Amino acid sequence: MSSVPPLVARIEEQLAESGIQVTVEFSDGALILSGMVDTEESREAATDIAQAAAPNARIDNQIEVETILPTDVDDFVGEEPSAELAESSGEIRAAGGELEPDFSRPVVTDPIEISGAVSDGAGDIAESGETYTPPDDPVVTTDQHGRAKVLGGFDSSSDDDEVELSSDGVAGDEALADAVRRELAEDSATTELVILVAVRNGVVHLRGKVADLDDADNAEAVAARVPGIREVVEELDVENV
Repeated sequence: MSSVPPLVARIEEQLAESGIQVTVEFSDGALILSGMVDTEESREAATDIAQAAAPNARIDNQIEVETILPTDVDDFVGEEPSAELAESSGEIRAAGGELEPDFSRPVVTDPIEISGAVSDGAGDIAESGETYTPPDDPVVTTDQHGRAKVLGGFDSSSDDDEVELSSDGVAGDEALADAVRRELAEDSATTELVILVAVRNGVVHLRGKVADLDDADNAEAVAARVPGIREVVEELDVENV
C-alpha cells in the first residue's frame, strides 16, 4: 500500500502535463478520477492516461464535462449579414420580388367612407342592385356503403330541385310534400329535425316536436321556399318554451 500515494501523485502529474486538472484517489482497489473538464475528449484522455500508468487498476471516471452557455446576446449574433438587403420597394420589384402586405396603399380612417355611404360609382352595390348571398352549409350524409355524400346543390353533379308537375302543368300535393321533405332534409338548419309533412291544396302542414322556436322558424322558412307552396301552417310542438 505504500506504493499507492506515489502512483496517485504520478498520475496527477501526468494529467496536469496534459492540461487536465483533476483529482485522483485510490479506494477499494480502484483509481477514482474526479473533477471537471471542458470537453468529452479531455474526460476520455484522463481515463487513458490513468490506465496507462496503472494497467492492472480499475478506473472509476467520475469527471464531469462542463457546459458553457453564451452569457451575452452578442454571442448569438453573426458578424456580417449573409445577403444584401434592398433599400427600397423599387429595388425589390426590379429584382422580381413582391411586397406583401402592401403598406403603400392609403389607410382609410373615416368610418363614413368605409361604410360606402357616399359611394356612387358603377361598382356600388346600391347602384347595381346585385348582392352576394353566401351558400348554406352543405349537409353531409352516408350511403349504404358508408361513403360520405353531400346532399343538395353542393354536389358537383346536382341541379336545383324541381317540383314534378302533373299533365295540366300544376304541381300535385304529393309532389309538393316530397319537395318539402327533400328541402328540409338537405338544409343544414333542418336536416336533423323529425317533421311530418302533409300538403292539401298547396298548403303545407308541419307537425312534430322540435327543441326550440328557432327550429320551428327554420322549418317554416325552408318549407315556404318550395315553388308551388301557397301557405305554410306550422303546427310543431316546441319543447323549450
